[in-house]
Amino acid sequence: MSKKPRNFQIGRIYHITHRGHNRLYIFENDLDKAIFLDSLKKILRETTGQLLYYVLMDNHYHLLLEMNATPIHVIMQRLNTSYGRHFAHTYHTSGALFSNRYSAEEVSEPEYFNAVIKYIALNPVRAGIVQKIGDYRWSAHMDLLQKRDGLVHSQRLFEILGRTPERGRTLYLEMIQLAQTQPCPVPRQSDYRLNRKQKILESQLASFLASLKSTISLEQIQSDQRSAEIVKLRRDFARQAFNQGYSINEIAVALKVSPRSVRNWSHSEFHASDEHSILE
Repeated sequence: MSKKPRNFQIGRIYHITHRGHNRLYIFENDLDKAIFLDSLKKILRETTGQLLYYVLMDNHYHLLLEMNATPIHVIMQRLNTSYGRHFAHTYHTSGALFSNRYSAEEVSEPEYFNAVIKYIALNPVRAGIVQKIGDYRWSAHMDLLQKRDGLVHSQRLFEILGRTPERGRTLYLEMIQLAQTQPCPVPRQSDYRLNRKQKILESQLASFLASLKSTISLEQIQSDQRSAEIVKLRRDFARQAFNQGYSINEIAVALKVSPRSVRNWSHSEFHASDEHSILE
């Protein structure tokens, strides 16, 4: 069965992971890692891809690539083919070096972008190879600390993190220090997307109160108070938010009330079919 083609888009950032076949080593020593990076550097120089972060482990690697004119799959095909030839020639092997398909996830949430960098940087620490991120040689962190040019596009990375290279570098170092002292779990972009959506809804709640010139504060709306005025404001906002496409659970979180309360307030506003769909 053929695999569905991936829809890489110009200007998007992708977190790419590729493992050795059956999780076997793809790097036997430091020389292999150096050859892999040299090949990657050459390919990026000949194409338009921008490497924002990376780490090389013994049986897999992580790349954070921003795609420009050259499609990601072209860069990856050239990279894996070039390094695969080196490995086969050096160790007299045959057959596949890598697993069938590399993982490629678009990174679209700003906070998730930060989390992915921390996750990539912490790989050798989690594996027990080193105790500190800065002690591992085969990662973008070492390149950034020593201000090496030609592989990691540091200026672009720092601009994404802090809008200016100077501020971005400061934020990056703070982020890595925090990751070292407070390791984070494997990040999921869906969590950051939901969190952003929730913040937008809570901001709309504050704007809703301001537009009515209400004397009721946001804190009161989200408190345990149940005055007639507060309940009416909650009900009116719940109906407005639902009409904008927010779910009952999302509205309940913003108002800090139970989903049942939101359903009760909104029941008369929805047709039975609509209510059935949002409860699924």
